[in-house]
Amino acid sequence: MQGWLTFIGNWKMNDPQILSRRSKTPTQARGERRVTDLLRAAEHLFATTGYEATPMSGIAQLAGASIGSLYQFFPSKESLGNALLLEYMNDLSGQIADLKAASPVAPRMLGQKLFEIVFNYTVEHPACRVLAESPSVPKTDSFGLFSASVQDLLSALAPSMKTAELLSIAQATWLMVRAAVQGVRMFDARKGAALRREMQQAIGSYLEERLDTAATTRSKATKGPRRATPSKPCG
Repeated sequence: MQGWLTFIGNWKMNDPQILSRRSKTPTQARGERRVTDLLRAAEHLFATTGYEATPMSGIAQLAGASIGSLYQFFPSKESLGNALLLEYMNDLSGQIADLKAASPVAPRMLGQKLFEIVFNYTVEHPACRVLAESPSVPKTDSFGLFSASVQDLLSALAPSMKTAELLSIAQATWLMVRAAVQGVRMFDARKGAALRREMQQAIGSYLEERLDTAATTRSKATKGPRRATPSKPCG
């Protein structure tokens, strides 16, 4: 539940329509259970009804809470969607951390692994896909969280690469994985499987090229400039 706790703790409401409804951080077990119930109710309705079609009153009713209690913890549907998406990104980041802790993965295979992690997770958590594709849900926090976990994974493969460059590669990788996962679902199972292999290869090739470039540059820098062989004197 770290995702929604982080969100609630850092939430800044600038919308004048909701300034009077400040989020309330749960400090007791009862509050924790209430937030969990609200998140699970929202998760179910987002997955079955869709984000835009789900009213806050419906979430409160399914969770067995009053609408006032819902707004105490989540002052808007956007804040609720963001908190749930952060929860999902925390889960995915944990799986990426496990991937880093396992045996080293070649850059080309990394594209396949990352795609499989995200694809399988969205199958198990359809609300994650709904929220990721909804333009109304803020994604800056969740995008940054996932990119940071990918950046940490890549840093183990290219330790000499500058942080800013690693971050750009991680962000590009996340965008490619996200687009690939969304694109695969646009086709039937057979076509989707073929597209899935193509996208995995494309992401893997990108990572291989970028990280191998870093390794080559590091190797040249370590060896230094080649020394000229002194000429032998005549005679």
